[in-house]
Amino acid sequence: MRHDLHAAKTRKYWPATIACGLVLGLGVSCAEAAPPIEAGVWINHTGKGAVEIRPCGNSGASANRLCGFIVWLKEPNKKNGEPLTDGYNPDAGKRRRTICGLPVLGSLQRVSGGWDNGWVYDPEQGAQFDAAIVAGKTQLVLTGYKGVKFFSKSFTWRRAPADLPRCDQPREARATPDDARAGAPKKTAAAPQLKAPRPVPAVRPPAAVE
Repeated sequence: MRHDLHAAKTRKYWPATIACGLVLGLGVSCAEAAPPIEAGVWINHTGKGAVEIRPCGNSGASANRLCGFIVWLKEPNKKNGEPLTDGYNPDAGKRRRTICGLPVLGSLQRVSGGWDNGWVYDPEQGAQFDAAIVAGKTQLVLTGYKGVKFFSKSFTWRRAPADLPRCDQPREARATPDDARAGAPKKTAAAPQLKAPRPVPAVRPPAAVE
């Protein structure tokens, strides 16, 4: 999948560039006027996490590039209850970063047909790759590669529902101060008692009629 922008193809993008200049002349950024379709929250190909894609900054060159941050995890905690951390990062100083909120996409630049020349970080491997993305209304294709796309791998993400709970925002239900001091477990509603069904007596099928 190539996303390179060749010089011969730039002419058809001049109207958009001119329009962008007019908008900037009115004091409104192009990102604010027309968010890219890639922006938003996407559930990754594993179904275990979701990434919010948004401009890397509010002004300057970073405002014209896209970044991605983990905002939902199917299992946000370890078995001992502690939040998952970036334990496989080759930089020992970053291994205590929580996975929730972790930047996993960065420096993506708009090119013909999508965004390219960025990077993607896989916390399950502690490895970083070159990255390109292209999206529709409901699906996004992420391509990871090293230098060239000949040996690239592509993954399909799906747009997350609007009511997806975010791990980077405080939960509505919190433990009381007394529970926090005592270290009491979080209170949950008791599960309803289920009665076992009565055993059904075996019924011998009628003899076949000859």
